[in-house]
Formats: sequence, C-alpha cells, structure tokens
Amino acid sequence: MQLDDSLDSSFEHFPLVDALDHEILMHRDAHFGGLFSVMIDYYQTEGKGVQPQFSLQRIEKLQQLEKELKQNLAATFLSADEIQKVADAREAYRQLRKIYEIASLKSPHPKLIADLILSEEQEATQEIAAIVAQGSSIVKLLIDLLKNEQFHDPLYPGYGVAPSLVVECLGQIGDKRAIICLFEAIGGDDFFADDAILKALKAIGSPAKEFLLRVVAGRPLNEDNEKAALALVAFKEEEVAERALQLLREPDIWQDEALSTYLILSCEGLQKEISRADFALLAHGADRIRKQDICSILNQWKN
Repeated sequence: MQLDDSLDSSFEHFPLVDALDHEILMHRDAHFGGLFSVMIDYYQTEGKGVQPQFSLQRIEKLQQLEKELKQNLAATFLSADEIQKVADAREAYRQLRKIYEIASLKSPHPKLIADLILSEEQEATQEIAAIVAQGSSIVKLLIDLLKNEQFHDPLYPGYGVAPSLVVECLGQIGDKRAIICLFEAIGGDDFFADDAILKALKAIGSPAKEFLLRVVAGRPLNEDNEKAALALVAFKEEEVAERALQLLREPDIWQDEALSTYLILSCEGLQKEISRADFALLAHGADRIRKQDICSILNQWKN
C-alpha cells in the first residue's frame, strides 16, 4: 500500500501495513472513542488496559500520520472484518453500561459482574470481594463469563483481564461446579493465567483433587492427563505424591516426557522412606532433564 508522495519524508520508512498498526487502531476505536489523544493519555498513566506490544512512540507516530493525512486512519486502512470486530467490542461496552440503567434488576449479580469487567484497578480487589460475598449463587454467571471468548480478547471490555479475575473469584468461593470449567481453561492463550487457575483448583480442595486424580490416570493418554498432572503439582499432598509415584511405574506414562515430568514434581510430597527410596530408583532410567528434576527433589529432602 503506497502513501501519498506529498507526505513528509519522515514517513518514508513508516508503512502502515503491518498487523500491529491495525491492532493499535482497533484498540483506539474500541476503548478510547477513536481518539489518539485519549489513548496517549491512558498509556502515559499506564492504565490497566495498556498492551505491552503497543509502544507509546508508535501510537504517537500514528497520531502524527493521521494529522498529515487529514483523515481517519481506521476508516482508511482497517478491513471490513476489523471494523466489524471494533463494532462488536463497542456493542459489548454498550450492553454492560446498559445494566447500570436498569432500575428493576432483582439481583445484584449482573451489576457486580459488570463492575468486575469494567474495573480499571489492576487487582480489582473491591470488585472481587463483592462477588465472593455472594457465594455460590453467582457461580453460574462467573462460569459463563469465563467461557465467553470475547472477554479473553484485549479488544473487548476488560482488556482480556476479566477471565483471570473470574478465576480468582471462583477459587475464593470454592464451589465444585467450577472445577471442569477451570480445568478446561488450563493451557489457554494466556500462559500466565495458568498459575491463577491452579491456585483456584487447589483452593476448591478435595473435590478438585479427586477429579484431577481420576483424569490423570485416564486412558488413552492425551492432553487432559498432562493438564491434570500439572494441576496436581499445586496440591503438594502425600496422597497425590503416592499416586504420582504409582503412575510413574507404568511404562506408557514414563514414556510420555511431559506427563512424567509433572508427576515427578508431585512426588515432592512423598513422606514414607520406602516411597522416597522407590522414587530415587527412577533416576536410573531417566533422561538428563528428568534425572535433574528427581535429583533436585532428593536434595530438598536431604535439607
């Protein structure tokens, strides 16, 4: 795509054709009313919705380019599908704000969910506390929100952070209905959310542990076994450790490097001397990486 030759030469090496520029324009239109000035102010104050891949310098260059062109960059460069996605994000904002206008709501739950999504606080401590105070009665709405793919997208209200806040709420409430939903969320697009999910499953306690122990031993072996083994590492209990050791003796599980590695980490909770001795024997048939993990645990026990 060629820009007007009359543009200042400073834009000569600044083509507006890469995906990052399109994303910046979409975020500007979805979250900041289509105004670069509002977006720049927000990024200067490092608000909750700041996307690390969008540099302030890049945004300012786009603003300058728009002034030079004297036309809306989004209207000029975004595709029809991108424009529609921005419209969908704006509609999601409209629907959330509409909740505050409905005086006849019989339940506080919709407003509490909207508060959580729209919060500009990074931790949303007050909003989480208000939801947790509702107990199990709000769990279904939280599960629905966690499953809603829109709110995993930074373009939509909540900047993609809402699911991690929901996970925190579900962990604190501790309702076993959330177990499967949380389990399914492991290994999603946001790798850093896994820690929060594992913490939430641990907080739910025995029902989550029993579910994970069933899944980790299931056949045929698949990704679910690995996800369950990863989640069980957070429990650090003797029961989990003994079951992990038992599974590691099964040839097909030992041959699965990722699955067996997670199970090795769970063995840290072994307490019986005979079990620890059996665990030490696994090092003889292990590759370098798994042997290192086993030896690391053995050294922890010595200390």
